[in-house]
Amino acid sequence: NEPVTHVQLAEKAEELCENAKTKLGMNDVGDGRIESCFFPIVQSGGDYDVRPSAESNENTLSDDIILTSLGARFDNYCTSLARSYFVDPIPKVKSAYAALLDVRTACLAQMRPGNSLKSVYESAQRVLEKHSFAAYLPANVGFALGIDFREASLVVNAKNQTPLAPGMVFSLALALHKVPLSQADKAKAKGSVTKLSEFSVVLGDTVLVTDSGDAEVLTAKAPFDWNRVSYFINESEHNDDDDDDEDDDAAKTTTTKKKAPAAEKAAEPNEKKRGLRDREAQAQEKKQAHRRDEKQAALMREKLAAAAREDDDDDNEEENDDDDNGNGKKKTLKMRRKRAYEATSSYPDEVPATEIYVDMAKEVVFIPMNGAPVPFHISTIKNPVQPEADRTASYLRLNFYAPGQSLGKEALPETAALIDEQSKRAVFVKEMLFRSREQRKLNAAFRSIQELRRRYRARVAKAEQEANLVVQETLVKVRDGGRAPRMADISMRPMVSGKKSTGILEAHANGLRFISRKNEIVDVMYRNIKHAFFQPCENEVLVLIHFRLRDPIVIGKRKTQDVQFYTEVVDSSVALDANRRSMYDPDELDEEQRERSLRKKLNDIFKDFCKRVEKAAKLHLSASSSSDAGASALEFDIPYRDLGFHGVPFREMVLLQPTVHCLVALTETPFFVIELSQIEHVHFERCTLRSSNFDMVMIKKNFEHVPATVNAIPMDQLDAIQEWLTDMNLTYTAGQASLSWNQVMAAVRSDKRFYLDTDEDGESKPAGWSFLQVEEDGADDDGGDEEDEDYEEEDGDDDEEEDYEDSDDDDDEDDDDDDEDADDDDDDDEDAMDWDEMEAQAERDDKKRGADPDDSDKKSKKRRK
Repeated sequence: NEPVTHVQLAEKAEELCENAKTKLGMNDVGDGRIESCFFPIVQSGGDYDVRPSAESNENTLSDDIILTSLGARFDNYCTSLARSYFVDPIPKVKSAYAALLDVRTACLAQMRPGNSLKSVYESAQRVLEKHSFAAYLPANVGFALGIDFREASLVVNAKNQTPLAPGMVFSLALALHKVPLSQADKAKAKGSVTKLSEFSVVLGDTVLVTDSGDAEVLTAKAPFDWNRVSYFINESEHNDDDDDDEDDDAAKTTTTKKKAPAAEKAAEPNEKKRGLRDREAQAQEKKQAHRRDEKQAALMREKLAAAAREDDDDDNEEENDDDDNGNGKKKTLKMRRKRAYEATSSYPDEVPATEIYVDMAKEVVFIPMNGAPVPFHISTIKNPVQPEADRTASYLRLNFYAPGQSLGKEALPETAALIDEQSKRAVFVKEMLFRSREQRKLNAAFRSIQELRRRYRARVAKAEQEANLVVQETLVKVRDGGRAPRMADISMRPMVSGKKSTGILEAHANGLRFISRKNEIVDVMYRNIKHAFFQPCENEVLVLIHFRLRDPIVIGKRKTQDVQFYTEVVDSSVALDANRRSMYDPDELDEEQRERSLRKKLNDIFKDFCKRVEKAAKLHLSASSSSDAGASALEFDIPYRDLGFHGVPFREMVLLQPTVHCLVALTETPFFVIELSQIEHVHFERCTLRSSNFDMVMIKKNFEHVPATVNAIPMDQLDAIQEWLTDMNLTYTAGQASLSWNQVMAAVRSDKRFYLDTDEDGESKPAGWSFLQVEEDGADDDGGDEEDEDYEEEDGDDDEEEDYEDSDDDDDEDDDDDDEDADDDDDDDEDAMDWDEMEAQAERDDKKRGADPDDSDKKSKKRRK
């Protein structure tokens, strides 16, 4: 709803043209192959210029007649396109455009090999003479184009005798310029068309002259028929005015009332048009939803068939049942037994038989039991506790991990697996209580056990962090350091140290190097980059490049798989004026211009850096003999902001944007990046008519991983998300309930016939993820029962209302009886006094008694107080 200028629209068109691969999804077109021949032309508001040299101005777009022209160059060859769009057009404008369509047909028929360019122009003149628009035809109606946008010797006008030849390509630029509009023409106009005193119309295409004789329109996919280029947006206001006129006519004379039917008949066509458009839109939505459902059903069948084939392959190899199969169904965690000492002879010599002893090197706690030291690994001890000492002794209680109790977050997966494995065939010690008269020894044992637990947890955390780390190759700098592409004053996330890491980012032969101002270095190898993203600062406060790595690296003290380099797009100072600025304030206009310039400059800098990185990575990966299939060419994806939707993947609302391979949210931390190739199925929760938002659960192909959830997505985004998932060949289901996904995934992992439609006994069951839809249907039934209960309660309320209405009816009957009695005394009512007479009589009576009429009011006020 915000106003937009002609230049802003032209800039948007140029951006789409130059980024056709990322913005328009034209994956078969590489970057740099498409560019603009000229800055796009957008005109409206009566100030028209139909020449190819016209320019877009800074005027605000007007809702009347909009002329657009676009020229693009693909692999050094040019093309041109021009269209007119009409908002609330009047009959004369429609007639002019119809004449131009006839001109287009006649010119295309004349563009045959051997005919002259002059004959094409003359055919246009003949058609316009029939329509009485010949005076408004420009001096030429097109020109030849190729490597050069305009061939000066091949202009289509009334003087050029050059014959047409096969293979020639022309820009057929038809137009009617400065057609006048009188007040009579605008008598029934609505909207901004009423302000026009003259108008222009353009219609241009790129045409190829062929051997067969029929000219081929190379830009025929761009719609030009009247129904596709005309829009009616002020019909509702017109209808409201008609309704008001009808209300006014009802209060006028009989002669005026006779005009109302004519006004209604005039409004009927508009109402029919609007109704037809609404029905057409609804039919289109139903058709799209039906097509989406059919494709989803086909995708589900393909998934079930593929999974069934994989299950058959797995059944042939029983030894792989416990391994992680293609679907990630089941993976049993084996416990690695702790063996600190081979025999009792290996115990330390200083181990006492009646005291607690801690061996820090072996991570073992020796506990005295029946006069003998027994070793317990620190991983089996849940925590030590020191109860309050009494007068005679001090106490130390050791709690152990045991089945039948909550293990807590500190329990290692191996410990949990051991307890689960041995719970049915071993006896566990839950706790031990030690009593000693020497408090000093128990305090020392307590501190030693606590210190060992801290060291052990730190060691395990470090080992777990470095478990899947790989040795990175050494960065190879370019020979001339000054030639390395670089960006200065760049911030990095996650931070190396402190609150913010700012420095220089350089692109070298085999990777990127970030050097902070504290001389901290972080290297990112090209071979380790799995996905690269470039997010320009369009309605964002950051311009950034983001890398999702194949193997995690350690930055600071934390392992991470995402590295981001960004720059904030903010002014260095903000004026805090108390007075409100005017929209025409030159200082504010300058600030807005500086901000636009800054955003464009930063976008260009980052975009140029991305292109250089792509080029360097391509050279390195192609030259490296050790490159494998996983090290594909590095390409930066730009998120599709138009397909983005808001949701809560972690703790706050963010904008999630699809890319070619992922769904990302990169502006806020923690980053949200999920690869579409890792998603097995998507389920939508809380999809009810009463809900204003819903949740999206993305189940990963490895069933051991927890599904990714995005909460609180606006309900109006559901259809768009489902359409996008269908285009990505991802299946989905929808339901009303919120499920416990830990239990759901546990049930899925334990079901060996998950993708089959029968269980082990041969009984039918839902195949694959269709059980989510089936359970939701059952939930609907339960919900229907609840709704029935609510409905019954409402029925009870209705009964009460009916009783109340019955009592009212009885009262009405009594009133009717009273009225009948009153009808018998009509003669007495005629003699009765009205209210004014009664008040006057009361005042006279008060004066006779000598009372002031206002005293009663005062007394009543006092009583109320």
